[in-house]
Amino acid sequence: MAVGGMIGGGIFSVLGLTIALAGHLAFASFLLGAIVALLTAHAYARLADRSRRSGGPFTYLRDAGHPRPAAWVAWLLIVGYIFALAVYAFTFGHYLANAVGAPDSVARVASAAVLAGFVAVNLRGVVTSGLVEDVVVYTKVAILGGIAAVGAASFSTSRLDPLDNEGVLGVLLGAGVIFVAYEGFELLPYDYDDIDRPRRNLPLALYLSVGIVALIYVVVTIGSQMLLPDATITAHKEVAFAEAGQEALGAVGLWAATIGALFSTSSAINATLFSTARLVRDVGAAGELPTAIARERAGLPVAAIAGLAVAAAAFAMLPGITELVSFGSLAFLVVFGLINFLHARRTADGSLDRGLAYTGAGACLAAAAGLLYYLATEDPLALLLIGVTAAFVVSARIAFSRRAAST
Repeated sequence: MAVGGMIGGGIFSVLGLTIALAGHLAFASFLLGAIVALLTAHAYARLADRSRRSGGPFTYLRDAGHPRPAAWVAWLLIVGYIFALAVYAFTFGHYLANAVGAPDSVARVASAAVLAGFVAVNLRGVVTSGLVEDVVVYTKVAILGGIAAVGAASFSTSRLDPLDNEGVLGVLLGAGVIFVAYEGFELLPYDYDDIDRPRRNLPLALYLSVGIVALIYVVVTIGSQMLLPDATITAHKEVAFAEAGQEALGAVGLWAATIGALFSTSSAINATLFSTARLVRDVGAAGELPTAIARERAGLPVAAIAGLAVAAAAFAMLPGITELVSFGSLAFLVVFGLINFLHARRTADGSLDRGLAYTGAGACLAAAAGLLYYLATEDPLALLLIGVTAAFVVSARIAFSRRAAST
């Protein structure tokens, strides 16, 4: 689930955007993101071990005696997951349309259709969802590895010369903008009660999944740059890996990359719908969301699953991926910063754990600031969209709180 969630929002969705920002050092952006993700994964592992039940930031903040901040973080996190789902659906639709030479209208229909398909999968229960995830993850990793190997076989340092062609600032901005590529590992604590030997296996899964995904991102990025000039990759940023696949193996490579992207985004949609719907259920049960959307049927959060998919489909209709990636990254950087800070506050003074937690919180804050700087200077329309969406969420949360207080 963690590997599926991360890769689905990662290399297929943001390869071109990362190279546009960091140039030949794009792999370093992914490595910086991995460091922040590992620090946050450690905080999640410690907080989950303290809680010893299914949950995430909402649960951990309430356990620490902060119910109001917990509600605000839950709303932000749910919106972040909606944007992540939109990124995956957008990528699915555009890779499919690119492969068959179809217009954008077909991409949009496909984006909505894949969300509807995984609503059906999730409504069949945990076993079906888990089996689908296994098949999809193994397939996409094999495809990514195969095409990356072709590129790596022709490795030449001259293709990355000069190494810092976009400067260090580009690397730092790249790590912040594409941080949504590491969204996914934090889904696991929501399923704590379903994990065998969770005190051992949850931390192991968190650390291993981030490490495995970081390695895949670095290898695929460098392999793609060996196959194609950066300018070609950035010109086709919505379908960058398909271009790399075609260069590696012709039509076979194009279809292999497309199938990998379709499988990748599908697994991310599946994993995110599965866990986020349960977050919505738990937040609703605590009275912090309308009861209608948190209601279960036959043990499944049907309304939450459907509502998340509908909202994500609406955002997937946007014309470009930068807005979706940016908002998703910003939402998760803020939440992950809070998680690191909460872990630091609940850890003994002077301990290594506390130092790591404060480092993680600071890194998340710096990355979020860098992302806002990038949007303000390079894409003010995307920043405006984020501002409008944030204002809507804040207004909706305040209105809900007042209504709940008056009943």
